[in-house]
Amino acid sequence: MKKIILVLNHVQAGMGSDEHADLAPGGKKAPLGPGQTLTPYLKEHDSEIIATLYCGDQYYLTHPEEVTKKFIGFAKKFGAEAVLVGPAMHYPNFGEMAGALTKSFNDYGIPAISSMSVENPATEVYKDQEPIVKMPKKGGIGLNDSFKNMALLVSEKAKGNDTTELEKEICF
Repeated sequence: MKKIILVLNHVQAGMGSDEHADLAPGGKKAPLGPGQTLTPYLKEHDSEIIATLYCGDQYYLTHPEEVTKKFIGFAKKFGAEAVLVGPAMHYPNFGEMAGALTKSFNDYGIPAISSMSVENPATEVYKDQEPIVKMPKKGGIGLNDSFKNMALLVSEKAKGNDTTELEKEICF
């Protein structure tokens, strides 16, 4: 089984809404939030979420270096073969967090992807720098397909496969 780390903001991790946007970085050795939806899709590709890292998106925006350093350290410690940041859907703060963290993981040499909707301002900022799986905004049509695509792409990244053609199909 390939080892995947999922990175979420406070809302997606089930740690409350905007009153917890300053939540410090943390993690659990389990799939949280959307990770539970992703689990069966990842299994189809011999991959599993070994940990979920989370942080308030406002905390991230005010402490990006600290959070990035901690999350890369966690990924190394757990032997992650790839990282999935999101789904950030259409949420701007989480989108910025997802885009910047995905870029940092990739720059560090840990394959990473994110997922967000076209309505997210971060999509336009990061789409030419990293793979961003297309997804609808919350409640939109095609959510299951985007979860299947996230699982497929992050698993292929974990296996070290060339994902150029796949990215053309499912990413921005």
